[in-house]
Amino acid sequence: VALVSHSGAGKTSLAEAMLFACGEISRLGKIEDGNTTSDYEPEETRRQGSIQLSVAPCTWSNHKLNILDTPGYPDFVGEVVSALQAVDAAVILVAAHAGVEVGTQDSWNFCEARNIPRLIYVSKMDRENADFGRSLASIQEAFGSKCVAIQVPVGSQQGFSGVVGLVHPPGDVPSDVASEVESLRERLIEAVAETDDDLGTKYLEEEEISQEELISALKRGVLSGEIVPVLAGAATKPS
Repeated sequence: VALVSHSGAGKTSLAEAMLFACGEISRLGKIEDGNTTSDYEPEETRRQGSIQLSVAPCTWSNHKLNILDTPGYPDFVGEVVSALQAVDAAVILVAAHAGVEVGTQDSWNFCEARNIPRLIYVSKMDRENADFGRSLASIQEAFGSKCVAIQVPVGSQQGFSGVVGLVHPPGDVPSDVASEVESLRERLIEAVAETDDDLGTKYLEEEEISQEELISALKRGVLSGEIVPVLAGAATKPS
């Protein structure tokens, strides 16, 4: 799985958080401290940014993952191209305070050219000026309506406190995001139904689509490139 984005969107921090969540490392390194797992070269420490492709293996739910952390700076685009030759999927990061940038578009185009299944991660939800709604609108304007949220963040900037999943929404959705959760889950169901004739008929006839049908069709849609899930988070925020 390749992590790709515009420079500074948080790929290395996300890789670090993934390794920590999988139990591969016992503490979260920080870019500013120069002690992250995937930025280990002295020049990367000095620059506080990746200059080469690095591989970070981990295991989650009995599945082996090889995370490929790539540079975002355009001078090192060859490393990104090399990574995408070898992966099964990609995560495109979009910084929540910036939206789609030039490097985001390049990352998308590289994935499109190789038909790589992907998801989009709206990063840095705890940063100043972070705005998920604005970021989602920017993503959909750039890449189309097939980009659909499967999470809704609770709060933003210093008030960011977590996310609500739309595939398996909890029974106690916070009141301040309840309407957003309802509308975006409806949009998710609609997008999934658009990829399957039987589910499309069900949707138009206002029949209930089961969780099993939703999940199965969502998986197929992601693998085929007909759906691109959008998630949100803050990799450096303690959970």
